Amino acid sequence: MKQVFCNVIKLFVLFFFSIASSNAQNTSNLELGGSIRFNYRYKAWDQNHRDTGGDAVFDVFLLKAKANYSKLFLDAEYRFYPSDFGGGMLKHGFIGYKFNEKTQIQVGVNQVPFGILPYTAHSWFFNLPYYVGLEDDYDTGIKFLYNTDKFDFALAWYKNAEGGKSWQDFSNGTSGYGVDPARYSYDLAGDMEENGQFNARVAYKFHDQEIGVSGQLGRYLNHSSREHDSHYAMAIHYNGKFLAQKQLDVKLEALTYKYNLAGKDEITMAAYNYSYDIAKEASVFSGGIAYTIPVQWGMLESVQLYENYNYMLKGPDGFNDSQMNVVGMLLTAGPIYTYIDYASGKNHDWFGPWGAFGEESNRYGLGKGADDPQWHSWFNINLGYYF
Repeated sequence: MKQVFCNVIKLFVLFFFSIASSNAQNTSNLELGGSIRFNYRYKAWDQNHRDTGGDAVFDVFLLKAKANYSKLFLDAEYRFYPSDFGGGMLKHGFIGYKFNEKTQIQVGVNQVPFGILPYTAHSWFFNLPYYVGLEDDYDTGIKFLYNTDKFDFALAWYKNAEGGKSWQDFSNGTSGYGVDPARYSYDLAGDMEENGQFNARVAYKFHDQEIGVSGQLGRYLNHSSREHDSHYAMAIHYNGKFLAQKQLDVKLEALTYKYNLAGKDEITMAAYNYSYDIAKEASVFSGGIAYTIPVQWGMLESVQLYENYNYMLKGPDGFNDSQMNVVGMLLTAGPIYTYIDYASGKNHDWFGPWGAFGEESNRYGLGKGADDPQWHSWFNINLGYYF
């Protein structure tokens, strides 16, 4: 497979250069942008937050670049997080070619075509599919898109996840280069590394609505056993916009996934320099509704109110289900976007006194989970200036 991938990349590089050289008289352009964001956060379970009234912290500084030359185009975004959150990382970066207005191909780190795009959620926290690697996921490979007035088609092949590698200690006592956990989207980590994945997505559009199905089939390398195994995921989704100005937005998605992993019921995911375990098989149900209110109050242009709920039904025996709920609003004022969220979770690694990544997080989080978990809540304000 490695040789096949190399040959495909060589063909596309030659193809792009031949197109560029044959259009030497065409003009090019470059667009630059970015944002800087800050968080105020109050974690109800955290004694330090209760003592101090929460904290205000730097979230991220990001830079975006878009360029095109004839039918070639580039799209990239690089992010700078605090060092304990992973530091600098590429969110996405790819070279594309537009055959026409309906058809294009992308090569590089691009968004995996799965479920509702670009996001299942309305909030800053995203939804449960994000935390199991099935929302706003980015991998390294080739994606083909064909979009019409009625249908969106996507077909992709990914060699591996985004990000690089770092020296790791594996569970069998050996060491070597494994997945670097400092990356944007959640993918396999620890002993496991994604190594070849196919994705397909079809969506039918009608009257500002969309229904679609997605499929994912891949394999991963176990660094401990030096053997490959397989995984798959499937999803069905609905997204509809209603009322005269499309103020009402409804999102529904149901997905199921499974990692074929002998002898273990949990598999490790990582992003932002942290890792945790999730159930090796589960179904996730997500529902969200949002209503946008146009306003004219100084710079304030609109207020979007939303409610997002998620339920994770885990497959292994003895595992306890997880839930997540976010109620909040998005305030838009010129270049300033402010998310105000009240997020809660049961058996969720990001919500609870275990850290979210303590030594026993698998007892409470998206892995095995606790028998009788409590709801734990996080109030967050994310303020961002976009340029």
